[in-house]
Amino acid sequence: MGNTALTGLTSASSYIAPFVAQKAVDGIMKPVNRWVGEVPCTLNFKPDKLYCVNRWVVNGMPSVGWDPQQYYLLKYSLQGSNDNVTWTTLDTVDNTNTSTISYSSDRTFIPTAAYTYYRVNITSGLKCNPRIASISNFQLFAVDPSSPYLSSLAINSGTLSPAFNKTTFAYTATVDYGVTSIVVTPTAETPTAYGQNVIIKVNGVETASGVGTSVNLAVGVNTINIDVTSAVGYLNQRYTLTVTRLNSNKLTGLSVLNGSTVLPIVPTFNKNTFEYTVEVEKTVQSVMICATSEDPASTIKINGGTAVSGQPYGSITLQKTGNTTVNIIVSTATTSSQQYTVTIKRKENLTLSGLIFKNGKTTLTLQPTFSPTHREYTSSTSNASSITVVPTASNPGDVNITVNGNTVTSGSSYSVTNLRKGENTIIIKVISKITGNENTYICVIKIS
Repeated sequence: MGNTALTGLTSASSYIAPFVAQKAVDGIMKPVNRWVGEVPCTLNFKPDKLYCVNRWVVNGMPSVGWDPQQYYLLKYSLQGSNDNVTWTTLDTVDNTNTSTISYSSDRTFIPTAAYTYYRVNITSGLKCNPRIASISNFQLFAVDPSSPYLSSLAINSGTLSPAFNKTTFAYTATVDYGVTSIVVTPTAETPTAYGQNVIIKVNGVETASGVGTSVNLAVGVNTINIDVTSAVGYLNQRYTLTVTRLNSNKLTGLSVLNGSTVLPIVPTFNKNTFEYTVEVEKTVQSVMICATSEDPASTIKINGGTAVSGQPYGSITLQKTGNTTVNIIVSTATTSSQQYTVTIKRKENLTLSGLIFKNGKTTLTLQPTFSPTHREYTSSTSNASSITVVPTASNPGDVNITVNGNTVTSGSSYSVTNLRKGENTIIIKVISKITGNENTYICVIKIS
């Protein structure tokens, strides 16, 4: 950018006619086109708008017809102010003890400055007359603004939509309920210029370029503003990130109660496991379900009825025979519903209370000794082409018994024929009349 002194307003704290202040900024370097004032004095300049400046030029008397070793300023400084009252010194020229003198100065300074008012403050005037100040040309140069854009915008959870582009200023992302905060990392296109750093603020909190800032998320819509002020030129750009934290459609607890007794649930509860089974005794007529939601804003329905999170719901009447299915549905405003299913099974006694093998009138010895909970046995006998089996059910009214696939009444004898020398396998099954579940006993008879 160019010389800002060619526009704006110019004045001086004093002048000697006809050498008014405006002649110091008209770009003409002639003896008659200069400003002259009585020291101490100031040449004042107000730009037409706010610029970032870093270079200033002060010309004394032109060398033609004048002695440059006499017509230069001894001591002066460039100062800036935003209120025209308090002044900050940006650069100082002191020619008091300098052996090699030029009638003009052309100086740059870092960092850049941006003020509403500027002045050349002269405290010691010309070499030939320190009480008189003379400037034939004053120039104040602005620099081009640096970029107010980001080169990247990253988040540690969710996906930015659309994909980042420095001239796209609005983005969205969606995160799960469990994400309670998000780290936003903005990186400036021009982090530093002329010794000055870009200013980035995430929701008003200043952060360095490329450094992540954590922002807490409420459930629902969260607006995050990323404001960028260019390192030079004070250009501003806002990027907006709208993050939606979804409601949770999960449970954090699920239990089945028989009165005050919590019944074992299989598998152990996990919010991401959605099917469970519970076994109850035949005498249990009803149960209660206690479901706890992860998100207080969600709703819970158990078999269609509205339940309160963390409180027992019921009673739920169980089927007299067979299984009872309980559906727990968790619904939210922003996600699809999630169903948990608990299958409540009545415990079935599919054991034998007795198992006898006979060769004629001789009862065979089983190894090991029979027990309802043991499933595999061996025995031996000689000279037998058939064996009598007597299975007795622990719960005869609710089960069927088969021996090698043939139905046998509990406590009755069944003859297994066509035995051969060596090992013969006899399979006894106890089968539920209600569910079809079965329990198998195996006996290997060795005939010599």
